[in-house]
Amino acid sequence: MIETQGMDKKIAMLLQGMIFTGLTLVVLFVLKRENPDFLKNIGLKGVNSLSKLMFGIALPFILLVSGILTAYLFGGIENVRLNLTTNVIIAILINSLTAFMYEAFPEEVFIRGLIFEELHKKYRFIISLILQPLIFICVPIMVMAMASIFFSEPFTVTIDYFILLFIFGIALQLYRRYTGTLWMSILFHIVYLEVARYISMGGMYNPDVALLEFDETFGGFMTLYLSFLFIVILSVVVLSVLLLIDKRKNNYKNNVLQ
Repeated sequence: MIETQGMDKKIAMLLQGMIFTGLTLVVLFVLKRENPDFLKNIGLKGVNSLSKLMFGIALPFILLVSGILTAYLFGGIENVRLNLTTNVIIAILINSLTAFMYEAFPEEVFIRGLIFEELHKKYRFIISLILQPLIFICVPIMVMAMASIFFSEPFTVTIDYFILLFIFGIALQLYRRYTGTLWMSILFHIVYLEVARYISMGGMYNPDVALLEFDETFGGFMTLYLSFLFIVILSVVVLSVLLLIDKRKNNYKNNVLQ
């Protein structure tokens, strides 16, 4: 429709999002009728604790600010300018809504919700944690393959893209594990996408609506440093440490009770 009828790309993506979310809600409705506890089992209801949820919400934004500050202090970026205009805010809000319906909500429900729940029934958490991002990677690969077959678009899957999706999938699952809610995975998914599109990549769709303008030491520096290292890698490190601490505390309490 974009190519043949001149439909605006943002409208087309919003339409895709409405279709994806609509179909996801239908699946959730059917499965909930069969199992009343279904939504709780996949993490759409309940949290581990309010304090963990608040920390989970704050963590991506703490890493975002830390990444920008250290990039500037270390000389990775210069001539930094905040472009906080009405057009930028509206663009981010619209894209966040689209990202929620088209990417974050359907993907998290099926990958970190349904699929991971089934994996966790058969395997230990650590094994399930490794298997689910591999399944997660199959989604964009399948989309690229279909686009290549039906629309003659280039099929390009690089090793850095593979690594990003794999570690990103682990980070998403750890956010759900630590907070106990799939909504935290959805939130982190959206935050990552908006940071990448409107900060790290300097306005992916339109340079005029970049939230942060800067000059990089080399092209792609902020994508690597901010989006990958700070937002994704450090999320995995911090949440892994916190989960290990929780596990040791629980083991200690169980030993004391015994």
